[in-house]
Amino acid sequence: MSCESCSVTQRKAWVFGLGTFFTALGIALLVFWNGIADNIMRNSLMLKVGSEAYNIWVEAPIPIYLEFHIFNWTNPEEIRNPNVKPHFVEMGPYVFLEKHLKQNITFYQNDTVSYFQKRTWFFDEQRSGGSLNDMVTAAHVITATIADEMRHRNKVIKKIVNFMLNHEGGELYTTKPVREWIFDGYEDKLIDFLNRFNTTKIKIPYTRFGWLVDRNASAEYDGLFTIHTGVDDMQNLGRLTHWNKRKETGFYAAPCGTVNGTTGDLFPPHLSAQQEITIFATDACRYLNLAPNGTIEKHGLTGYNWVGTVETLDSGENYPNQKCFCDPSFDECPKTGVVDCKKCRNNAPIYASFPHFYLADPTYLNAVAGLQPDEHKHSFNLAIEPNTGVPLQVNGRLQINMMIQPDDDFDIYRGVPKFLMPMFWFDQRAELDTKLASRTKLVLNLGGYGFYTGVGLAVIGAVFYIVGVVLTITKRWKRIPNYDEDMLTT
Repeated sequence: MSCESCSVTQRKAWVFGLGTFFTALGIALLVFWNGIADNIMRNSLMLKVGSEAYNIWVEAPIPIYLEFHIFNWTNPEEIRNPNVKPHFVEMGPYVFLEKHLKQNITFYQNDTVSYFQKRTWFFDEQRSGGSLNDMVTAAHVITATIADEMRHRNKVIKKIVNFMLNHEGGELYTTKPVREWIFDGYEDKLIDFLNRFNTTKIKIPYTRFGWLVDRNASAEYDGLFTIHTGVDDMQNLGRLTHWNKRKETGFYAAPCGTVNGTTGDLFPPHLSAQQEITIFATDACRYLNLAPNGTIEKHGLTGYNWVGTVETLDSGENYPNQKCFCDPSFDECPKTGVVDCKKCRNNAPIYASFPHFYLADPTYLNAVAGLQPDEHKHSFNLAIEPNTGVPLQVNGRLQINMMIQPDDDFDIYRGVPKFLMPMFWFDQRAELDTKLASRTKLVLNLGGYGFYTGVGLAVIGAVFYIVGVVLTITKRWKRIPNYDEDMLTT
């Protein structure tokens, strides 16, 4: 549009009108944009069909890896030599690409959602430090489980069990390939006998033994989770309300048995650097409290870091409020840094710790040889961008151990020392990729974009006002003809 023929009044109206429009728009953005940006971020982070967070939550878009480190028992034949410690060599890592997919998703009117999580693993030979055919020697888990369950029975029953162990496949240790120790499972003479015998006194709920047997590509194995969607209150986003439709796990006394924390893939925004983070670990059937520990930088984003501490895996020795993690029927509670997982693991004498007994009581480490705890390699770490709750880096590390102890009523365990045998440790790790980092930056910078846009619009409006005032003072609203120019053009 040309304003060559506009009157002075029209020109003033255009200049001051545009100045008013841009100034008002800029001020409005400066006043209201923070609320608009918060609402945009809230809608993008809450779990509801169609939101960006929902699509990412249903199927994790970033690569997740499960690293298995298995301990090979190198001197089992010297177990009864008091001058020789059980020696272990760490093998691996055996790395698996892990895919997550939420299934049977059901939303409820109280702003919660329930789901199963299907996890599928694919062996990554290039990232691994060994072959699935590597042979590993470790404690015979079924024998150890039976001996532990029968430990306090009367002598007659124990003699019968001892006879069974000696004649039906009971062993102190066994050697199997890695693939069978992890996902495939191995056939076992003792398991076959117990399944044929079909006694309620000794329950072995599987036909093959493997640490993750029947778990690959299973949706139901980890259980049914119910969490808050954040629609009612963003501070509840991702918080567990039920596991398998229960508020209590049934494995520990209250309050330790309470279903608490998050599953580790979803967190509320606006986290404080002083607050603890609680993770619910299905492998241990309990929650783990992580403490804040500085910050980290990933792809231009600053995240708060949370780590496992001496309190995380304490059963009341140093932190009395966690005494309920110890079964009162035990002769003694585990020392700090080790927690009982018997009921969670089909009554097998299984205990969890950090890898290489990192942060555990020194007696566990001193009872064996070959382990070297290292904070950098063996700590449990979780880094989160605090304003959005987006995880930047995860290193979920836990070690599974088996209790070996003497029992004169069982030939297999007569004269052996009491010690906690490291079986394997795993690192479930994930890191935010550049694509999701860019999206997170966009959400974080929405407030800044609005602020600078508002300032820019207000400046443009002010320029129009200044131009109008200058033209008014200089009386230049009406174009003064240039006679020389006019003569040349006529």
